[in-house]
Amino acid sequence: MCIFYKSMETIVFESRPMGFQPVVEIAACYLEMEGCLLLLECASFKSEPGKWGVPAGKLEKGESPRQGARRELFEETGITVEEDDLCPLGPLYIRKPKMEYVYHLFHLSFSAKPTVRLSSEHENYLWATKKEIDELPLMAGAMEALHKYRKRALETLK
Repeated sequence: MCIFYKSMETIVFESRPMGFQPVVEIAACYLEMEGCLLLLECASFKSEPGKWGVPAGKLEKGESPRQGARRELFEETGITVEEDDLCPLGPLYIRKPKMEYVYHLFHLSFSAKPTVRLSSEHENYLWATKKEIDELPLMAGAMEALHKYRKRALETLK
């Protein structure tokens, strides 16, 4: 068992820990364009209002992680991609006080900025540089997942 990140409320594992009981699975899309990453700001009615994260959401019954990533990306941003365009980078295993979940990471690069049409779940979006990401208020565990994404992307996308 490898603990990648631990805070008072969140533990991020690189491999499935013993006794892990996921309630849901999440698919997350890391979209890059010219060294910037697409981030979305959570709406005021969400559990982490004003916090930033990548397009992501729960898998629906019978849905594969890649299908869920494609659907969530469209629902949250209006961006349409083919499932095969999404490069899987593997899962992380997240443990919070009241729930555990599997967090599937996917990568996609763009050569030009796609049009973003936000859903009601988000207030704003930003193609953020690494410096901007370091200064933004991110969702719990988002920075740690981003570090893992960068490491896996370097290994996988060589």
